[in-house]
Amino acid sequence: MPNTESLLDPQDTFATLCTTVGLDGRLRKGLSRLGFVRPTLVQSKCLPLAITSGRDLLVRARTGSGKTLAYCLPILQKILSKAENDDDNDDGFVKAVILVPTRELCTQVTKTINSLIYYCDEIISVATLSSGKNTSESALAQQEAMLRDRPDIIVSTPAGLLTHVKRDGNVLKDTLKESVESLVVDEADLVLSYGYANDVTEIMKYLPKICQGFLMSATLSPELNALKKVVLHSPAVLKLEEEDNALTKKRKEGNLTQFYLALPKNDKRLVIYVFLKLGLLKGKGLFFVNTIDNGYRLKLFLEQFHIRSAVLNSELPLRSRLNVIEQFNVGNFDYLIATDEGTEAAKSKSKHDNDDELSDDEKQKKKKKSKRKKDSEYGVARGLDFRGVSFVVNVDFPLSPESYTHRIGRTARGGGSGVAFSLIDEKSMTELDMLAQVQESQPPLPSSNAAADELQTTAPTMADDENEEMPSVTLQPTPLDFDLNEIEGFRYRVEDVSRAVTKNAVRDTRTAEIKAEILNSNRLQSHFAENPSELQILRHDRQATHVSKVQDHLKHVPKYLLPRGMQVAETKKRKRKRRNNNRRGLRRTDNDPLQSCQGDDVHLDGVAEENDGGDGEFEDPLEAGEDDFDKGDGFGRSTSGGLKWQQKHKKGKFSQKKTKEKKPLGC
Repeated sequence: MPNTESLLDPQDTFATLCTTVGLDGRLRKGLSRLGFVRPTLVQSKCLPLAITSGRDLLVRARTGSGKTLAYCLPILQKILSKAENDDDNDDGFVKAVILVPTRELCTQVTKTINSLIYYCDEIISVATLSSGKNTSESALAQQEAMLRDRPDIIVSTPAGLLTHVKRDGNVLKDTLKESVESLVVDEADLVLSYGYANDVTEIMKYLPKICQGFLMSATLSPELNALKKVVLHSPAVLKLEEEDNALTKKRKEGNLTQFYLALPKNDKRLVIYVFLKLGLLKGKGLFFVNTIDNGYRLKLFLEQFHIRSAVLNSELPLRSRLNVIEQFNVGNFDYLIATDEGTEAAKSKSKHDNDDELSDDEKQKKKKKSKRKKDSEYGVARGLDFRGVSFVVNVDFPLSPESYTHRIGRTARGGGSGVAFSLIDEKSMTELDMLAQVQESQPPLPSSNAAADELQTTAPTMADDENEEMPSVTLQPTPLDFDLNEIEGFRYRVEDVSRAVTKNAVRDTRTAEIKAEILNSNRLQSHFAENPSELQILRHDRQATHVSKVQDHLKHVPKYLLPRGMQVAETKKRKRKRRNNNRRGLRRTDNDPLQSCQGDDVHLDGVAEENDGGDGEFEDPLEAGEDDFDKGDGFGRSTSGGLKWQQKHKKGKFSQKKTKEKKPLGC
């Protein structure tokens, strides 16, 4: 498990914190069941203000710092307290509204709440409204049926909640005004980037004027300050990023190391292949691309080298996307290729504003490209909890510093260690300018901690000449000291394989993947509801390339291609020492009757000497033996000693195996 000490409050525990704020015992048991022992800095600061004082909160803290628990516990505590003191149910039923930017985040927050109310689920219920612009009427009807069960908490996207509020005959329109006591806008900066500012303002018209508000974000911007005036009333502002960074500098256990490599655009696949095959990038990894085609192109490329991966983009159904994330967290596959489109949605609006200037042919081409349905509420770069991610690779460099922060936040979560590696086109001035902006936005790294175990950098450091006591720092991300000439031997392999990844192959794979995931999402939904264990059978990392086109020899890296210094010395297998019964090639004489007979009693012609008292008869040396080895085949007795040797060593017809089977007599 990743080390979380760098984010935890060293002076507090959940036991003392819950006693201080008077947290309900059932929620304490739920925390213990989940294994929480120490709160994070965000939780230790927010819970007293939210539960004891009831203040509105504006919290700025980086991703993975525990913001979800910081607003869930105050909401649940307020609902449980009112349920014990007030038995009147004539008012509306919705007590809290949680707004998140993406549908995937809706599911994640709902799971967190359900795990916290494990011991009080008969009192508190949760409903998820993940409807979007392309949601069918049947899905809306199912969600309205959940609302008739009178849930206490609603988790939704701004567009999804507004869709239900404006529907005729919906029960939400009246109950929100009467009963809502808490409002949460999680990942507020991403909510604004998705263009939900107007939706949030519209939702506020259906809520009470006085309700406790929570605004959670990783960055503060002028747009966020405008939203703060709409949602919050005299809030307590908590900026925990500085404290968090200071604590991280003191503790070196959990950190995020950032690198970039400027190279020709066509060499990106070469670097990815070499770094994965040679083990420079180890563990589970996320690969971010800017377009869906680039995602499938990378998947097909990796498949040629027998590297399995899954694709995550806005064209896949919601149920399939959630299952992909779940299987990745479980560890069914190690590499996930994610298309980061949601963060760039706001950036692309300016491009659509200039559509009038395009020619008719360009407009028709644009319409053909936009025929595929995409989920406008898709988002994978922020908020989602990817477990155990060791590294993040920006195959396509993001278009904004915020997007870069969102992507690298998927690793080194909860104080763990991770690597963020970005590939930059050295000829693209846009990417180089964006790199400079990213380095300005990221906190500098002390030079002593700038090197990782596997990767080393030669980055320029900053120091103040006037103030010698100021420690030198390194800008993040730092350049990677890597020479492409060292992996030149792999180029022919990569270029040869890249020729097979054509536009037609990408198009066919993209279509087949969508059809397969739609089948998994719709037709099998009822079956998996009855048999949840069989859901693991679905393979989202299935091979998209035909088996006949994948060559087996590309699975392994030949030793002669390894760079100098990475070649492993050959380890010869130890052969089992054979027992030498021949005594260094010399023939044994102890079992040979011609060699073992006594020469004192016979001459060479076999006649005994007269003075020895012999009777003059011929004496055969074999007659002195115990056995007569006459085979009865007409050739007489054997004088080579072979049968006697076989009998002594139990070989041939004297072996134990044959003895057991045939059981010859007289042996």
